[in-house]
Amino acid sequence: MEDDLKNQCLKAIYTFYDDFVVGIPTACGPGCSTCCTVNVVATSLEGRYMLNSPAGERITRLKQDLCNAADTTIYRPASTTNQIALACLDQSALPPDYSEHGDGKCVFLNSDGLCTVYEYRPFACRAMSSRDVCRLGGEAGMDPFLVSLNLALYQVIEHLDHGGSSGNLIDVLVDLMGPTGQDRRKTEKQLTVLNMPLPGFLMESEYSGRFRAFIRRLGRFKVGASSLGEILREPFEMASG
Repeated sequence: MEDDLKNQCLKAIYTFYDDFVVGIPTACGPGCSTCCTVNVVATSLEGRYMLNSPAGERITRLKQDLCNAADTTIYRPASTTNQIALACLDQSALPPDYSEHGDGKCVFLNSDGLCTVYEYRPFACRAMSSRDVCRLGGEAGMDPFLVSLNLALYQVIEHLDHGGSSGNLIDVLVDLMGPTGQDRRKTEKQLTVLNMPLPGFLMESEYSGRFRAFIRRLGRFKVGASSLGEILREPFEMASG
């Protein structure tokens, strides 16, 4: 699939999801940035989408800040979402994940706690919402169905970018902006993980009806003269099977 079509599909998923969550009660609002940390995970497709957006120049100006953040403690996943799903479906073991979460704030936050790349942020940021005020309780309280739905969309986005990679958003952007970032880390271990096609969804049986209804609506969402379901047949066929 051509990169331009992948970007159109990604934007369609973002738009559909953003519209979907409008009706879900949340305590989140402008300036609420407890979850805006250096531990965000994204695909290389999402990184390119950000860099090629109108915010790309702004992101490039922050390259040194991103490189500095990459030299601190940040979360680096050992497996992708679809690798985890495959292991669960096959009941096999995954590589251990020893990575630690860092304490730093996202480099894209301004002094008012607002995201400076909000419109182009990756799905991991869009998926974060809470019914509780996080800064008071220390953690988000999310609807269990929404958590499962988010996981499924992570899988679809990785499937869209199979052949690409996933990792900490900072590493993804630094590598894509190369060659400085790439040269700086030539001797280090691989910091991102290769994406893989969707092996199947991890959806609890109690949510199967609601999930299928959601996927049918998502599949009908237009991408140019086509639809997401026509372009990405496998995920939608799996969900309806």
